[in-house]
Amino acid sequence: MNGTLSSRLNVTVRLLMYARLLLLAMAVVLVPSAKFTSAELVPMGVVAVISIAVAQAPSRLLPLLARSPLTLVVDAAAAYLVLEPAGAFGPFFLFSVVTSALAGVLYEWRGLLFVCALQIALYDLAARAIQNVNLQAVIALPVFYPVAGCTGIAVHRLLEQFAEAEEARRRAEVIAASAEERLRLARDMHDSLAKTLHGVALSAAALPAWVRKSPPRAEQEAENIAAGVKIAVAEARELIAGLRDEGQGRSLADAVRQMTADWEATTAITVEIEVDDDVRLPPVRRAETLAILKEALTNVERHAAAARVKVTLTATGRGVELSVRDDGKGFECPPDMADLTGALARDGHYGVLGMGERARRAGGVLTLTSSPGNGSTLTVSLPEIHGAREAVR
Repeated sequence: MNGTLSSRLNVTVRLLMYARLLLLAMAVVLVPSAKFTSAELVPMGVVAVISIAVAQAPSRLLPLLARSPLTLVVDAAAAYLVLEPAGAFGPFFLFSVVTSALAGVLYEWRGLLFVCALQIALYDLAARAIQNVNLQAVIALPVFYPVAGCTGIAVHRLLEQFAEAEEARRRAEVIAASAEERLRLARDMHDSLAKTLHGVALSAAALPAWVRKSPPRAEQEAENIAAGVKIAVAEARELIAGLRDEGQGRSLADAVRQMTADWEATTAITVEIEVDDDVRLPPVRRAETLAILKEALTNVERHAAAARVKVTLTATGRGVELSVRDDGKGFECPPDMADLTGALARDGHYGVLGMGERARRAGGVLTLTSSPGNGSTLTVSLPEIHGAREAVR
């Protein structure tokens, strides 16, 4: 039984138990209190306790109930002990039907037939004590047991179909995320490693000519080639690290904490973290968000001359927001992002441009504000989508 089906069964069983408590309470209201005896009140209390216990802890008790239909014998017997003194044709009949519905939900046909046969036999035993019995009631009322059981089976089948559809959706999401990750890796290789290797190849191709024409220039080109190879190795390692994901097995909040902690240990720049543990993002958005955070921290290390950085990840009324704020030297920042990225690109700085592209691929918007002497604040706003925030992962 997968987790999705199990959780839905827990909810269904809880609803059945609450429904039985309601039916029992309604039956008690319909019968004058003066007619109740200890022979009726005790089994009513047993039924109520069983219902409350299962409703409060279905995840613990369901495995015990699911292992064998015999566990419902106690439940059916308690219902019989109520019906026998109170009257099989009275208002207490309906609450006993829930047992068969529960059998259908838990066991389907393998246990339903046993439970229904037991309940019909107990019902007939309780009805024998009544004189002037209506034959139609004796025949018609027991039909409710198999009808309720079949309804339970139908609910179980629907829950299975829902669980299968949910699992298929998750598999499709993983496949889509893998495809998107391959595209992301191809883009990163083109933007970094491929360009570096292309430059190294051009320098290496020209090296023999420089050896003949100008040995000093050839020596300089050889040093450039060696430096380019080192850069390529670093870029390759970074790409491999990206393939491992920044903590795919952890929650997004834990991945952010780990990334910032590693960066703080490497750079000795103090990081203040404020993350919402309930923030959830689909795989593609998650990968792009973590990549933006990594690039933002790298930019702070290289250019900001900051002593402190504050990283926040929160779920807002509009969606999810990631913010990286430093107390560095700052710079003159145009109010329009297009002007800013254009100016940075002309100076050979493509980090902000790349982060903006990642934000757009994640369906969000990137903004950057800064002023000389007041540090910089980079913000990524992702609009709300279904499942962006969940109570439990």
